[in-house]
Amino acid sequence: MPQVLVTGATIQCTHGGVISLTQGDDRLQVKGKATIVAGQEVGLSFAPGAPGVTTRCPFSTGGSASPCSSTLAASAGISTLLQVGNRGVLLSNATGQTVNTPPATWSVQDAGQTLLSIAH
Repeated sequence: MPQVLVTGATIQCTHGGVISLTQGDDRLQVKGKATIVAGQEVGLSFAPGAPGVTTRCPFSTGGSASPCSSTLAASAGISTLLQVGNRGVLLSNATGQTVNTPPATWSVQDAGQTLLSIAH
């Protein structure tokens, strides 16, 4: 079963850029870490200096840096059973697209915890 994402979870773009998720919903916590709910994964950038970036997206076109500039909403991996404020929590099998040319994808690298798993 997929694990519930919490603050400190990491997502990775197709090119190897990594972001640590720093904002969660404190109404549900796992070992003191806020859960990540649908919508909180939107608008994150893999560009150097962006909040939470631990490894920048190295993608380039024509010799110019072209990092994944923004994450779009998860297209999979949102729980229909466990919700916080009427929004499903994100799971370790969550994926979505990034804004880039050509479009790329993001996926969960680490859920940030191993205690709480749930079926979709």
